[in-house]
Amino acid sequence: MKKLIPAIIFLTSFICHASAQNCSPFISNVNGKKFTYINQGGDSKPMGSMVCNTNKKDAATVNARIELFDKTGKSMGSGNSEIICTGQAIKIDMKTFIPAASLRQLGNMEMTGDTKYLSYPINLKSGQKLDDGALNINIGNNGTQMGQVQLNINNRKVEKQEKVTTKAGSFDCFKITNDIIFRISMMGASIPFQIKVIEWFAPKLGRFAKSETYGKDGKLVATTLLDAIN
Repeated sequence: MKKLIPAIIFLTSFICHASAQNCSPFISNVNGKKFTYINQGGDSKPMGSMVCNTNKKDAATVNARIELFDKTGKSMGSGNSEIICTGQAIKIDMKTFIPAASLRQLGNMEMTGDTKYLSYPINLKSGQKLDDGALNINIGNNGTQMGQVQLNINNRKVEKQEKVTTKAGSFDCFKITNDIIFRISMMGASIPFQIKVIEWFAPKLGRFAKSETYGKDGKLVATTLLDAIN
């Protein structure tokens, strides 16, 4: 079963009394909620959807289950993670930045590796530069290693604060740009991808309300929108 699921955000962290106080609004906003996202191509045609179900684990941690669907509604796989707030930042699982199209190409291969997180400070500001991130994932089949996935997220910058309106509502967001280099190495062949992702991160939800993916040539290739919160 696929262990990596794209486009929905997972969060994790360490707990203390102060962090519980800072994180309580975030925990309250996501506990017991179902977040549904829709994916569109650069031509605005539907590509599929993603569903994230979240439930409170403790004062600063939420368990999340993600399921990805193709445009016909057929399930493409699911995965579990923890959503955690540190009190100073929200930590996001880097696997959520791996392009969905690349995961589809890998089919049902097993993916294992250490979980790495990107940090989103609680108090984001326009012009702020955020820490980069790097991730290595091993690809296997029936216990045999077949290759590796490498992901680097660089040049993360908070551009400005904007309000984003989708079918799920209106959200106060921070527009954040990211340069992403993604590489799949299998059986001696290496396939690189270079993309730019712009996300509109909603601190209230601890996740993005909207994201846009651009190819190396600057052309819009995909948009993901928060469609519903139930």
